[in-house]
Amino acid sequence: MDLSSPDTYADGFPHEVFRELRARDPVSLQKDSTGKPFWAVTRYQDVVTVLRTPAVFSTWRGSVLFDDPPPEFLAKLRESMLNRDPPDHTRLRRLVNHVFSPRRIEMLEHQLASHARSLIARVRGRQRCDFATDIAGEMPLFVICEILGIPHEDRTKLYALTARMFANTTPETLKDAMAAATALREYGVRLAAAKRETPEDDLLSDLVAAEVEGRHLTDGELQAFFMLLFNAGADTTRSLLCLGLDLLFDHPATLAELRADPAKVPDAIEEMLRYETPVIQFRRTATTAIRLGNAEIQENDRVVVFFPSANRDAAQFPDPDRFDIRRTPNPHLAFGHGPHFCAGANLARLEAKHVLLELLRGFPRLERAAPIVRSRTNFVRSVTSQPINLGDHAVE
Repeated sequence: MDLSSPDTYADGFPHEVFRELRARDPVSLQKDSTGKPFWAVTRYQDVVTVLRTPAVFSTWRGSVLFDDPPPEFLAKLRESMLNRDPPDHTRLRRLVNHVFSPRRIEMLEHQLASHARSLIARVRGRQRCDFATDIAGEMPLFVICEILGIPHEDRTKLYALTARMFANTTPETLKDAMAAATALREYGVRLAAAKRETPEDDLLSDLVAAEVEGRHLTDGELQAFFMLLFNAGADTTRSLLCLGLDLLFDHPATLAELRADPAKVPDAIEEMLRYETPVIQFRRTATTAIRLGNAEIQENDRVVVFFPSANRDAAQFPDPDRFDIRRTPNPHLAFGHGPHFCAGANLARLEAKHVLLELLRGFPRLERAAPIVRSRTNFVRSVTSQPINLGDHAVE
């Protein structure tokens, strides 16, 4: 099986293949669709080792993209903290940490709850809606645009650029992904210029004025920040909500349990993240020869960690193929690990919590209307459509 191919993940994860690799060859030498080699890291502890050791497993050398980007595109990618290693990454990370601090997230919670209620109110009275576009996609898009200060009329077209970027991650389609990334960056430049002229109470205005060790961010760094924060905030939470709800349809007893006891929703979200991980893989590049497991990795080798495999590792999670909202502890890696741990993890959790609470409270007869439709990707999962029946007894 070609672990680099988006087709491998079209209908879910190849868990049998991952299980075999964890047991027999947890750091295995694979080939992508072009015949180029890479190391596939599938065991939980090895994934943790790679992610917490950026001095050895670098994002700077080759970026986080599976395939080697063209040199001019790699230079642009390196302006983002996602593709930087400490200490550069550490300095840039400080700029956004205050936005995603527990205190700031707590302040945002009332706004999140209110928006969740408004989303549910919009579809009340219908027999059916598309959960992916009507609700799950609208919540994170609203939140990240509010945080960044993006005008309402621009939000849908910006999300369309994100969808193109994540759907085009193979060598054949990378050109379109690069074009979408360029368009998103150019929009960020124009918006940053407007914020520089008229600052507002939002993150982009803060970034325009911010200094890192006595200097302002370059235009390239500002563009990269804008693109990273918008992309990270818009699609992964949408996938969490869609795939999580689909899981509940497959487990009606759990769905009934959450209706009866909404306090269990946060724990259910953690298990959704483990069981249906939104991010498939991240790539690193070895900075030196090193042994990982039984593998002899050489400098500049591609090293790719597979989160769905790590999150089903029986050495870490008893009975890992069972969806269990009572699972504790649940140290899944859906938000990553180490220096690049997702800064917006707690925000994503809150968004998902309030949408699910309002959905379960508002519609006691939810059911799947048609199969979920996934985008074609080997990177960040995205759901393009999820028709659901809302029933005829919505609760005000």
